[in-house]
Amino acid sequence: MQVVGKCPPTEAELQAAAERGFDAVELHLSPENLDAMEETVAACRDAEVEIASVHTPHVDLEQLEYVQLTNDLCKRLDATLVVHSTKIPLSNLDYVLDRVDITVPNGFENSTGHSTHFLKNVLFEEGLSLVLDTAHFYTAEADFFPLLEGLLTEHGDSIPVIHCCDGTKTTDGLAFGTGTMEMERLISLLDDCYDGIVVLEVMPDEQADALDVVEDVLGRGTVAAPGSD
Repeated sequence: MQVVGKCPPTEAELQAAAERGFDAVELHLSPENLDAMEETVAACRDAEVEIASVHTPHVDLEQLEYVQLTNDLCKRLDATLVVHSTKIPLSNLDYVLDRVDITVPNGFENSTGHSTHFLKNVLFEEGLSLVLDTAHFYTAEADFFPLLEGLLTEHGDSIPVIHCCDGTKTTDGLAFGTGTMEMERLISLLDDCYDGIVVLEVMPDEQADALDVVEDVLGRGTVAAPGSD
């Protein structure tokens, strides 16, 4: 698996991600970053870090032009598109797909409470891909680890990106070690069962510590690049 950080697409933030020890990142976008497309592309191309994936801004169904622009940015950066689904519900994907021309590798992110049954029927049975937020999935399933392993084993080829942070059964987005998710066990499972992009989706000042936890669990001085497992 390829373990990456997360940051906005500015020169300073991209440099900070490199200094935290990452070789690659997922971009966290605002609409303003896409309105200034050429500036954003230039900052990313000049950065020391690779752009592995790009997360759409938190826009709703009335602002799908920003999903299209995120797709276009991914094409220019050779990155994977992450379609955020809190304001663009997975139940509305037909509406989205009729209006956005998605031309790059992509996945749709699960929200809190989305069960295995829901994800299989809404995404995998329709030939669509999932960006798996493990903390969101943790809120949905009491038997989290066996169901996560089954999801990765059966549908790993349709999960291009995984978001990884700590959480509880009611709260997500926590720093490693501050929730109840057994992060070391989660990392070991991902290492055993998954070969895609794993984004350490915690706050910027918590990402270096999260990367240390990953490297300790994997027993490596640096995390693996794609295909090295």
